Amino acid sequence: MSSTTPHHDAEEPPQLQSKDGKLMATFNPRQLNVIWGRDPRYWKMPEKNSGGPAELLQVCWLEVSGSVPIGSVPPGTKYRITFQISLKSDAFGWNDCPVYVMAKFGKEGKNSWKKISLQAHYSEPTSIPSTEGLEIETEDANDTIYFGLYDIWTGHWKGGLQLHNATVEQINNIR
Repeated sequence: MSSTTPHHDAEEPPQLQSKDGKLMATFNPRQLNVIWGRDPRYWKMPEKNSGGPAELLQVCWLEVSGSVPIGSVPPGTKYRITFQISLKSDAFGWNDCPVYVMAKFGKEGKNSWKKISLQAHYSEPTSIPSTEGLEIETEDANDTIYFGLYDIWTGHWKGGLQLHNATVEQINNIR
C-alpha cells in the first residue's frame, strides 16, 4: 500500500529481547518514525535490510521517534535510551542548535530528557547521550516506552546527520 504522507512510519519495530538477564531492543532507522523521512529532499532512508544509516539531508524540524511495549514491570525498573549517530564532513547547522533525547512511559507519561550539543568530532558512530544514555524509571506498570530525538524548537536548517540506530535497554535486573 502506497502512502501519500511525507513522513516515514516505523516498519516492524523490534520487541524487547532478553540479553544477559536484561531486556533490550535495537531499532534500525526504518523501524523508527521519521518526520519528513519519505521526502527525498530532506532524508535519504536506507534500503530495506541494508543495515545502513538514514541520512538527514536538510530539515528545520528534526523529529525521530519510536516506541516499544515493555509489558507489566515492577516500579523501579530502569531503562536506558540511546541513539547512535554520526556527522558527515559537510554537516551544517548544528552550532547553537541543541538536540534533545526524550522518553516517557505511556502516552500520558512525564517526559525525561537530555539536551545534547552535537560536535563536529562525531565523524564516527557515537552514542548520544554519551555512554550513560537517557535513563528512565518506572513508577507504575505502564506498558510502553515512547522515545525520540528532537529539534523542533529552533527552526534552524541543519543537515549531514547520519542516524545508525536507537536502543532501549533495561539497566537493572529486577525480575
